[in-house]
Amino acid sequence: MKLYKLVIFILCLNLTACTGTGQKVVASDPDNAGISRLAKSDIHEVIELHQRAVMQDLKSLMFKLYKRNPAGRHDKNKRDIKTSVDLFFSHHHHHYFPHWQHLDATDIIRIALDETYQGSDRVLPFIFGMRKMMMASYDNHTEFFYFTSIDQQKLYNSARNIEIAAWMLAEKRDINGKLLLLSDSLTDEYRNLSYQRIFGEMIATQDNLAEIIARKNGRLIKTVMVRAASMMFLPI
Repeated sequence: MKLYKLVIFILCLNLTACTGTGQKVVASDPDNAGISRLAKSDIHEVIELHQRAVMQDLKSLMFKLYKRNPAGRHDKNKRDIKTSVDLFFSHHHHHYFPHWQHLDATDIIRIALDETYQGSDRVLPFIFGMRKMMMASYDNHTEFFYFTSIDQQKLYNSARNIEIAAWMLAEKRDINGKLLLLSDSLTDEYRNLSYQRIFGEMIATQDNLAEIIARKNGRLIKTVMVRAASMMFLPI
C-alpha cells in the first residue's frame, strides 16, 4: 500500500508539472483537484480547506480596508478595488513586491502601521505581511500530499500574531491621534464589527487546524499568553 501511494504521488507530481500554468497561490478546491487528489489523504484535504478559508478571509479584509481607506490605494487610478484585490491575490505571496521580500512578514506588518511610513498605501503592506506570515505557517505549501507535513506550533503562533495585528490595526495612530488605518466604526458612526468578525474567523481557522494537527501528530502545543499591546510577534 505504501508503495502504491508513492507511485501515485510521483505520477501526480509529474502530471502537475506538465499541466500547470504557473505557481499556485493557494490550495486547490478538492472538486477541481483532478488526479492529484489521489495522492492526498483526508487530513491533507482538511489542511487545504483551512488554507483556502483563511486566505479568502484575508482577501475580504483587504477589500474592506480599501473600501474604508480609498484615498491611499496605490492603483486607484488604474483599476477598481475588486480588480486590484483580485490582482494582488493572483500573484504568489513571495513575489509580488520584491522590495519587501528580504523582510520578515511581521516586520512588513509593523511598517504598514508605523507613523513614519512614507507610502500612501498602508493596506498593501499590511495585507502583504499578513499573507506572507500565514503562508509561512503552512510552510509555504499550496499543495499537501502524503509526504507533506506542517507544524501545529506555527499555526498556533500565526493565530496569536493575527490577534496582535488586529490590535495594532485598531489602535495605531499618528501624532495627531488619528488612526493610521480606519477599520471598525468610529464613536460617532453606526457600529460596525465586521472587521473583528473577519479577524476572529482567521484566528479560529488557524487555531482549529493547529489542534487537528497536534492531535494527529500526538504532540502538545506550547500555549503562550500574548499581550497584544506589546506588539511582540511570535516566530513562525
